[in-house]
This record gives sequence, C-alpha cells and structure tokens, in this order.
Amino acid sequence: MRRTRRHDIKHADIINARRNDQASEQKPNDGTRLEGRHRDLDFKQISRQRRKVRRKRFFLRFLVLVAFIGAILLFLRSGYFAIKDIKVEGMSYYTGQEIVNMSGAELGRNLIFDSGKSEIIDTLESNPYFKSVNIKRKLPSTLIIQVEERPQAASVAFGESYIVIDEEGTVLRKTDVNPKLTLLVGLTISKMNVGEMLEAEESDTLSMTLRMLGTMKDGDIYFKKIDVSKVVIKAYIYDNLIVKGTPGEMTEAIENGDLQKVVSNLFKDNISRGTIKMGGSSYISFTPEIEDE
Repeated sequence: MRRTRRHDIKHADIINARRNDQASEQKPNDGTRLEGRHRDLDFKQISRQRRKVRRKRFFLRFLVLVAFIGAILLFLRSGYFAIKDIKVEGMSYYTGQEIVNMSGAELGRNLIFDSGKSEIIDTLESNPYFKSVNIKRKLPSTLIIQVEERPQAASVAFGESYIVIDEEGTVLRKTDVNPKLTLLVGLTISKMNVGEMLEAEESDTLSMTLRMLGTMKDGDIYFKKIDVSKVVIKAYIYDNLIVKGTPGEMTEAIENGDLQKVVSNLFKDNISRGTIKMGGSSYISFTPEIEDE
C-alpha cells in the first residue's frame, strides 16, 4: 500500500511538471513579446519607406511623361510645321489660285493645330459650284484642298440674262454674258435662287431634259439650243439642223448611239440643214426641210 501511494504521488508530480512546462512554453515571456513588437515596428517602417519610394518613382515618371508630351507639343507648334505650300485638287471651272483666294487659306499658319480647316470648308461649300470640299495635310508643311465641283451643264434664258445650271438643275450663277453652254428656252421659271434647284412650271419636261443633258455628255453629242416649250422639244445642232422628239426619245437614241450615227452620216455628206425626227421604237427619219413648228 505504501509503495502504491508513493507511486501515485510521483506520477502526479510528473504530470504537474509537464503541465507547467507546457504552460511556460505557451506563454511567452516579456522579452519575447518585446522582440515581437520590435519586429512588427520594423516591418511597418520598411513598408512605409517602400511606399515613399514608390510614390517618388511614380511622381518622377509622371514628370518625365509631362516633359516629354510638352516637348512634343512645342515641336508640333514650331515653325517646322508652318504651312509653306497650298495645293488644290479636282478643280475645273475655277483655277487653283482662285480657289485658294476664295478659301481664305493662309501660308504661315500651323498645319496641325491652326490650318483653318473648318473655315476653308464652310467658305468654299457656300459657293454652289462646290459640291464637296475636303482638306488634307501633307507633313510637314503642305495643305491640300480637294474639291468636287458641280459642272456647268446648260444655261436657261431668263429675260436678258442667263441662269447657269448643272445636270441636276442646281442654279450655279446668274449672268448677263452668254456662257456658251446649251441654252434652254421656253421654260416658265417659278423659282430661281443661287445654290438651289431651278423650278419651272414645265417641271416634268425640265426633269427629262436635265437627264438628256447628262446623256449628251456621255454620248459625246452637243446641242446648241433646246426649245422645251412643247411636249415635242426641238434640239438645235446648228441653227438650221434640228432634232425633234420627246426628251425620252432623244435620250434613248443618244444612249443607243443611233442619233450620233445619223448626225455623223449627215456631216460626211456635208449636210448641215434639215430636220431629224424621232419616233417610237427607235424610229429616226431625216428631211432637208426645216420644220421649225
């Protein structure tokens, strides 16, 4: 019994000692705690320093970028990019110099930032002769004005004056001087504003005649004058050589090349007087008499 009690006491002492050792291991002493705090403070200080370095690097890079962009802008605004030459493309009625003068384009202005592109386009497109205007830049110093003009197609008798129109009927200008274009007579004009469509009481006849004007250009045939006062119009090749028919019949004959063949044969025979009559189904006849009625 005594041995058993002693054995139990020793066993209990051993267990308590182990518990004390474990507790002492689990609870750090004050020195360990201070060392951990120092480590935390050092880590936070290092992190702050790293953030400061990053901010300084970012700010430095930002300054370099700003300086680089500023240098580029200064270079682009320098005299190296001043306009030294102005070219015009697509002109037909006006000369290149006339277009430059009308446009307001100036030498010496900065090609990139101060070329006056919008002003040039607005100024030129206010002129009915220009259907569209485009501006291009050719570095380092050339400004290119590209225009698409409305070609003059005919003139319309208006009292003692002439109204110049294009193939679509847009009024290009009014002049007292004969423009030497196909002259349309017999129209009762109801509206005539420069830059707008010409309007006449004979609207259908005018529309079909305008289409015929475009066909004339493509078919390489020219009428000196066209009288559209009646349904059957009279187109004058010469003062005494007349083509009679509706605008539709003439357009078809020109598109097919039939009218050109007849006129060519007459020229070969030295005939410059008479009447060429149009009819349905591509019918064409000729009489040496002038049927002016």
